[in-house]
Amino acid sequence: MKVSIAVIKLVLRTNKVLADGSHPIMLRASFNGMKEKSTGYSCSVKFWNKKNECVKKGYPNFLAINAELKKQKDEAIAKRDRYIASDEVYTPAMILAKEEVKNVVRNDVKGLIESYLEEKGVSPRVVTKWWCVYNSLMKFYGKQLVVNEINEAFCRKYAKWLKDNGVSNGSIRTYLSIIGALCHYAIELGVISKYPFESWKYNRTYAESKNELYVHSKSMNVLIDMLLDRLIIRKNGGWTYKEGAVEELLNVRSKLYVLYLYVLGFYMCGLAPVDITLLKRKDIKVVEINGKMYYAIDGHRQKTGQPYRIRLLKDCLMSNVLINTMLMFNDKGNYFLPTLCVYGSKSDIKARIGHIYGKYSETLVEWLKKANREIAKRNVEGDSIPLIDLECRFYSYRHSYIMSEIQKPNANLLRLATLTGKAVTTLHQYVTLLDELDLV
Repeated sequence: MKVSIAVIKLVLRTNKVLADGSHPIMLRASFNGMKEKSTGYSCSVKFWNKKNECVKKGYPNFLAINAELKKQKDEAIAKRDRYIASDEVYTPAMILAKEEVKNVVRNDVKGLIESYLEEKGVSPRVVTKWWCVYNSLMKFYGKQLVVNEINEAFCRKYAKWLKDNGVSNGSIRTYLSIIGALCHYAIELGVISKYPFESWKYNRTYAESKNELYVHSKSMNVLIDMLLDRLIIRKNGGWTYKEGAVEELLNVRSKLYVLYLYVLGFYMCGLAPVDITLLKRKDIKVVEINGKMYYAIDGHRQKTGQPYRIRLLKDCLMSNVLINTMLMFNDKGNYFLPTLCVYGSKSDIKARIGHIYGKYSETLVEWLKKANREIAKRNVEGDSIPLIDLECRFYSYRHSYIMSEIQKPNANLLRLATLTGKAVTTLHQYVTLLDELDLV
């Protein structure tokens, strides 16, 4: 039965037998879990008064023993009442501790997370994720949450709430895995005994879609045209920047910068957002290959550590607009892009990048809607351009690049896998998707 305050009792531990055949008398605190400590006294079953929680008359020194047992119980009750009066979250372990301490592992979710993160020594990025889950749980539950409340039914309701609030399957799996890790930790500490995901395979319930969202190459050309129309004026076989366009592009809070980032990611062979953001000016070199000049970008992926090599023809419109513009005009630091100067600072730079791109997603959807209106106009005029799925987010440009490359007659899956940091076997799902869409 669930209680609102801790219940404190004196009990005889009959499942433990001491050398003289007696059983230890324990002081027990029960409140969202149970904790016991020895009183230092013992007796046999026949001398224990269970109802009155004392030794029976006739037991040697029964008066002195009962007085000491009552003293220990009264001290525990007084300590419990002080915690209640101060409106502080407490646990059975805190009540039974010798001194009133703050660092006893608690059974409330916040206390357990604090203890876990301190004990495990996790990275700042992981710390950010754990507190993100905690804040989400508080928003869902609406009040202080103890780990004993977390069972399968609770987790199913929480996952459904996340889904209803637009959280992706991948993020839901991450949130539930963190809850699972917290519950494993609570089991290790003896706070709870049952794991909430023993029978529920949430990875199956919230599996990622096999078909990656992407923008068709024809549709991507529409986005590219929209970017160029905002940035440049073409005339007499050449081009020049529109008035104020460069200043707008260098403003990391502008809508134009968001579209630029998306097109840039596609043009730079689907390089991941974090890898592009961390590129420095010195990382982009100019090399000559077969008499032509190329931008050479070599590095290692932040996620896997695998190397990548990108070669982009230097003397072409897209390289001039997308790459050379930043090299010439971005003077806000050593980074190729000014992205990291927005939305303040965080200790974990990778988490900060994810936060920034999350902020940009809403603006990206606005661009995709504009692109779909333009696509509809062109289709009326006789073109056949697929509309863009509005569920696409920034990472979709990686899938878009892969899909555009696979459709080429001379597609080299091994080279493409190396370039994008994927396994060759993984790329076959894109080929399957093409077959389903009758594009090959």
